Amino acid sequence: MSFRNIVGRERDGNVRKTYSLAFKQKMVAKLIGKHATSAHRLSQETGVSQTALSHWRKEARSLSEMGQDPRPPAEVRARRTWTWGRKVEILAATAELDGEQLTTYLAREDVTLAELERWRSALHEDGNPPLAATKRIKQLERELARKEKALAEAAALLILKKKLEDYYSAAEDEDTDDESEK
Repeated sequence: MSFRNIVGRERDGNVRKTYSLAFKQKMVAKLIGKHATSAHRLSQETGVSQTALSHWRKEARSLSEMGQDPRPPAEVRARRTWTWGRKVEILAATAELDGEQLTTYLAREDVTLAELERWRSALHEDGNPPLAATKRIKQLERELARKEKALAEAAALLILKKKLEDYYSAAEDEDTDDESEK
């Protein structure tokens, strides 16, 4: 089921409302971006049900294009690997964009709406890093603690070795002094 092939429909009492693709795209554009409106609020403003709006937003996020993109679907295109730095640049640039500007920018940068939304949700995941990152951080902290402990132990052994060498060299000096006096 493709976002571009289905015209939105909704029941209003016994009458079924039909929405054009352009209308759906405008509604989805209002639901995403910096000045995004909640589906509930947009429903109250436009008269379109919250369920339909939420469904359209979910559908748009899951698709690589919103009907006007001539590129092949994301599954067919070779997957592009993004660096964290580039993702941050794109997120910063799109933070100020809305609607048509956002879709134009995403097309120019060859970023899908679904990718952008994944990056945003990863960034704003209740302020908590993803579970994999948390596990990795804990693993690295344990490893760091183990290495610090080993380093402290090695430093203590070196200090003991130095003290022992100083003790024996002082004892030998006393022995040689005693022998030279005789």
